[in-house]
Amino acid sequence: MKELGPIVPIVTPCRRDGAVDLDGFRAVCAEMLSAGCRGIFIGGSTGRGPWFTLEDRAALCRAAAGCIGGRGALLLAGCTALGLPGMLEAARRMADAGAQVAVATAPVYFRYDQQELQSIFLKFADASPLPVIVYDIPEFTNLQFTNELLLKLAGHGNILGLKDSSADLPRFEALLEALHDRPDFALLQGKEMLITESLRRGASGFVVSVIHLLPGPFVDLYRAVRAGETQRADALQSGIDRLMDLIFEVIHARPETSTLFHLLNVALRERGVCDNLLLDHDGETPAWLVEKAHQAVALCAAAGQ
Repeated sequence: MKELGPIVPIVTPCRRDGAVDLDGFRAVCAEMLSAGCRGIFIGGSTGRGPWFTLEDRAALCRAAAGCIGGRGALLLAGCTALGLPGMLEAARRMADAGAQVAVATAPVYFRYDQQELQSIFLKFADASPLPVIVYDIPEFTNLQFTNELLLKLAGHGNILGLKDSSADLPRFEALLEALHDRPDFALLQGKEMLITESLRRGASGFVVSVIHLLPGPFVDLYRAVRAGETQRADALQSGIDRLMDLIFEVIHARPETSTLFHLLNVALRERGVCDNLLLDHDGETPAWLVEKAHQAVALCAAAGQ
């Protein structure tokens, strides 16, 4: 497996009217890189990529490239769109803006079978100026790539890897076993509660949203697993699991996608990193959700102690 390490699916600081806050974005990038993240993924789900214009995403990509500078971190860019033409246009724009990898989910809106997905992604990989990571997130796309299809796609020379947010550990383990002798291919875990088991079985790294609450414990977990510090890794993962129990409780009470943005907004604002992640339609953060955000940050800090 190709080693990539902790990658942050970076948030997009903005004004309430949707204007991107590049200074705030640079501040978040700087914090995450200083904490030890080895990659920045712009325009993903956590960054509300589908909401922002292609021009906005290109500006974010340029800003992230400037923050990375000579650090050697990887810059991934979300290229999800409603169809193949939009995916390719995004890949070209992101390449021009400094991205090193194009990340794309299945095109949304229409439903596809596995043969149709294969055709779409092979054409995308053929024409993309950037190497491609396939992003499987069934909760948003309402479909899932089969392992059979993913192994076929892995044979394409311009498909670098998979980000798996399916929460299906046995499926992920089967892929790790099938691809364990591929030093050029990356398998990234996208679920916080599966980080340790995935890394121990050979995953390339992880890409998880709640790293924004406090990046230290997540980076420490990666380092502990790679150093073979079993007890330390288990303790960190146990703390992260408790954090995720709280996150799931909150999302059950308020299932709108904006709930995550409210939680991360409280944490980043109170830490003095950026001013705002929320849009007008998100509304104001209710008092109970602010309190849950404080509890989440405290659990995250406790996990690292």
